[in-house]
Amino acid sequence: MRALQRALWSHGLQVRGVLVPEPDDAVPGFPDGRPARALLPVGTVGSSLWPAFSVSPESRDGRAHPLDRWSRRIGDEVARSFGAIALYPFGGPPHHPFLRWVQRAGALTSSPLGLLIDPVYGLWHAYRFALVLDRVPEGLESRPPMSGPCADCLARPCLSGCPVQAFDGTRYDVAACVRHLGDASSTCLATGCRARRSCPVGARYGYRLEHEQFHLAAFLASHRTIR
Repeated sequence: MRALQRALWSHGLQVRGVLVPEPDDAVPGFPDGRPARALLPVGTVGSSLWPAFSVSPESRDGRAHPLDRWSRRIGDEVARSFGAIALYPFGGPPHHPFLRWVQRAGALTSSPLGLLIDPVYGLWHAYRFALVLDRVPEGLESRPPMSGPCADCLARPCLSGCPVQAFDGTRYDVAACVRHLGDASSTCLATGCRARRSCPVGARYGYRLEHEQFHLAAFLASHRTIR
């Protein structure tokens, strides 16, 4: 397990829990018939992946979806080295139930913004792939379900932080967000998402500005048709 953790951390990634699959989890087994005994979600906390990704060939070649292509390259390499299968939350079909997997594997709950919130890292975490193993690694335990930090948050600054009130706690007005990001007078692309940055949980893990700008620009580009 330590060797796997070292291999991942060299890319700014880490194992974010463990899921011992049940039939309803729909975790695929191995091509030779071995069943999936464990699924390890792999991701980033804060901007831990940014130093490695930002100097990668994928980030500089000008082609579409650089982070997904980087994630697939790293995931496939790690899977081959450790006798695992790498599964991705993008590029389907098949479209895997990643949200279900990561919530079952870690102590994550939904936030009023619709993003999954971690009790330590807040909204500043993400998943790039999952590794399927034919054994449960020693020293890894699933994190028990928790009520989540939002349950006791009465102020909900994340909702009032958005300059166009794109969030109301139950729905996300994507069109309003996209229009605002594309407005020349908006500062959100330059300074980061105000709603996300208003949450006090895990604030010290907030993305580097260039990291967040990368994601916001990619989001805006993918929603050009509704601007």
